[in-house]
Amino acid sequence: LVAAERGKSAAAVCLACHSADGSQLVGPTWKGLYGHEVEMEDGSKVLADEAYIRESITDPMKRIVKGYPPSMPPMGAMLTDDQVKDIIEYSKSLQ
Repeated sequence: LVAAERGKSAAAVCLACHSADGSQLVGPTWKGLYGHEVEMEDGSKVLADEAYIRESITDPMKRIVKGYPPSMPPMGAMLTDDQVKDIIEYSKSLQ
């Protein structure tokens, strides 16, 4: 729970484009994301697990979620590894 709280704080800038409550913004919502299948623009599907979320933060142009513009900047250079881990824990809490 502590990591999720730190993740919520670290994710403050992310929440300008990604909602935590299911509402539609520029990027996909984080509510209910973790552990679910996500369809990509190319028609492929991926499980939203820790590896996928980490990749989406550090290399967001690698896979684009269907229906969303390829507009996310690579946040890996701006966040520490611990912050990325905490953001992942926060996303898990949004089920």
